[in-house]
Amino acid sequence: MRRRDLLLAPFLLLAPRPVAAHSYALGPIEVGHPWARPSITGAAAVFMALGNTGKSSDRLIAAMSPIAEQVFLRAEDGSEVEYYELLPRRPVALRPGGKYIGLRGVKGLLALEDSFPMTLRFAAAGDMEVTVTVEDGPEGY
Repeated sequence: MRRRDLLLAPFLLLAPRPVAAHSYALGPIEVGHPWARPSITGAAAVFMALGNTGKSSDRLIAAMSPIAEQVFLRAEDGSEVEYYELLPRRPVALRPGGKYIGLRGVKGLLALEDSFPMTLRFAAAGDMEVTVTVEDGPEGY
């Protein structure tokens, strides 16, 4: 190993890694970059972008994950909602400080770079399986 490489090695460990975005589609329904922050309790929040490229509305009516005893759809104030309305060509952002999917009774703490499965249930489109990545959050969050 050259001396220059040896001196630069510690700085490379500190360099930010690119976030691997991942997206899913089920008919006209699109889900972008499902993610969650690391947890320190048995509760967690899941964030993502939702879109509908179709001509008629759909609704996200439920979510399930084997890592949580209960999964809830939450409004900006944290209250439970029955669904998220997905109007055609009107994206819905689930993000910190806004709407989110709440997990309660999480089986184990969520650590950076973990991932877990989640099923999203849409009224018209049906069920979509996604993988949620645990990270500090994409840029801008």
